[in-house]
Amino acid sequence: MIKTIKVSLKDTPYKVYLGKGVARKIPFYLRNLDLGNFCVIITNQRIHSLYKTLIKKIIKGYPHIIFKLPDSERAKSKKYMFNIIQELLKQDKLKRKLFIICLGGGVIGDVGGFVASIYKRGIPYIQIPTTFLAQIDASIGGKTAIDFGEVKNIIGTFYQPRAVFIDPLFLKTLSSRAIKQGISEAIKYGTIKNRQLFFFLKKSHSKITALDLDYLQKEIYECVKIKAKIVEEDEKENKGQRTILNFGHTTAHAIEAILKFKKLSHGEAVALGMINAAYISYYLGLCPETELSLLTDLIRMYSLPTKLSFNTKRLLERLMFDKKFIHGKIRMVLLTKIGKTKIHEDVTIALIKKSLQHISTYTLSKLTKY
Repeated sequence: MIKTIKVSLKDTPYKVYLGKGVARKIPFYLRNLDLGNFCVIITNQRIHSLYKTLIKKIIKGYPHIIFKLPDSERAKSKKYMFNIIQELLKQDKLKRKLFIICLGGGVIGDVGGFVASIYKRGIPYIQIPTTFLAQIDASIGGKTAIDFGEVKNIIGTFYQPRAVFIDPLFLKTLSSRAIKQGISEAIKYGTIKNRQLFFFLKKSHSKITALDLDYLQKEIYECVKIKAKIVEEDEKENKGQRTILNFGHTTAHAIEAILKFKKLSHGEAVALGMINAAYISYYLGLCPETELSLLTDLIRMYSLPTKLSFNTKRLLERLMFDKKFIHGKIRMVLLTKIGKTKIHEDVTIALIKKSLQHISTYTLSKLTKY
């Protein structure tokens, strides 16, 4: 059964189609969406190899090109962005109306969506997320970006897709580590907005880790509903509601950057970032220790990292490049209880340093500057 979730935005509403086998029905939806007459598929070599037959069915009847990006964060760069744009220019001929299909994980969606947003001031695109993380989070909401140097997502736009197609059958080809990335984001959603989802993840641990697609689909559905509602309320993150989606991400992005986007996946970094944010919440008296323990225990239950060796001095320095860092303090999303958060405007570097002892095995006594 295909479920439909509406993202009811004033100017650019669209639907998310979720269900096992929905990918095979995309040609029908494409005809009704009327996106254009020339298709540019952005994917990577692995996804293309796995789903050649499906890709042929999706684009049947459309003139097209397939652009394959590297299967890593390094694809989110100006180099590959301009490579795609150069290809678009070659194909953009008289009477052709180009549209983009992003087939892959969050990296593909970020790059493809960003190119769609800036080429000729915007062309249509759709998302077909193939990773658990992208299905739960990255494909929804219209945030697009590329990295610059060590700074993640620093160049980006808000640009909504025309539709999103989420097929849990894609998850059967993923590694357990890739599944855990999505679980980390699902834990985030339960923590910030839905206590019932949080305890569903706890109760259904064995089914989810065994890749029971019915349980995975329920998990995706609940997360997409939460994100759709938040995006509807605050599409471009200027009212404060959408900011809560960054729970755990301030520290996570800094960790990823100092590790040069190696060694640790995004979901693993988010797990560490959530623990860090929860300890800051506890030290500020916002969150009781029992709620902190619930979060830490669930992260540990799914074998996500709770500690890592990284240079905490470099991490603190990286946080100072964050756009939320002002006058020696930083704005962070903090926890009051499972299912509820608040935005705290003045988290000090000293407090972040204190909380880092719970996620870093690096010797904090070495930090004398702060």
